[in-house]
Amino acid sequence: MKTTTISYIASLVLSAVAAPVDLNSGRVTLQLSIDLGQEGIAANAFDANQLFAFSSMHIIHAVPEEVVNGTELTGGLAGATGQFNFGINSAMNMICYNITLHNFQGDFSSPATTATHIHEAARGASGPPRIAFPNPEPISADGVVRNSAGCITGPFTTGVMVEGKDSGEGFHVSQIEANPAAFMADTHSSLALPGAVRGQLA
Repeated sequence: MKTTTISYIASLVLSAVAAPVDLNSGRVTLQLSIDLGQEGIAANAFDANQLFAFSSMHIIHAVPEEVVNGTELTGGLAGATGQFNFGINSAMNMICYNITLHNFQGDFSSPATTATHIHEAARGASGPPRIAFPNPEPISADGVVRNSAGCITGPFTTGVMVEGKDSGEGFHVSQIEANPAAFMADTHSSLALPGAVRGQLA
């Protein structure tokens, strides 16, 4: 699983020209010019082979009331909410994420490598994790709001074994695009092991 943090969406073309060395100071002066390539960006904005050109986007509002254990509605972490924003580039088997949790409590807890996932599970049912995301980190000292953002490119691993293989093995983000209602996003807490908050992708 390869993870990339988004630093700038547009492609930058940089060129540097070195002036002669100043023998007194030993310094070299560099002149940098940045070509933002706006015309090229516009032309390629819908090219699925370009980084950050998404073939689909999904915005999920996750709540504790959607959490189930198996098919039993158990509820999650009272007072907590989550916003899961996903951009999918199917041609690159890449998913970019911006995940924000409010009022998360307890410790992140899951048998997977992280506690924040996309599961293959229809509404009202449980299912295996297919993609594991870094757990959101507090953005202030009080920890009320947590966030994680970046991109992950397959092959995916979750650390959960199903019938002898990792539940992310062989998974492709195009499967989400083919049937987003069959997938949900959630995060798990030590105070709500089946899930703190959950939301369907469609």
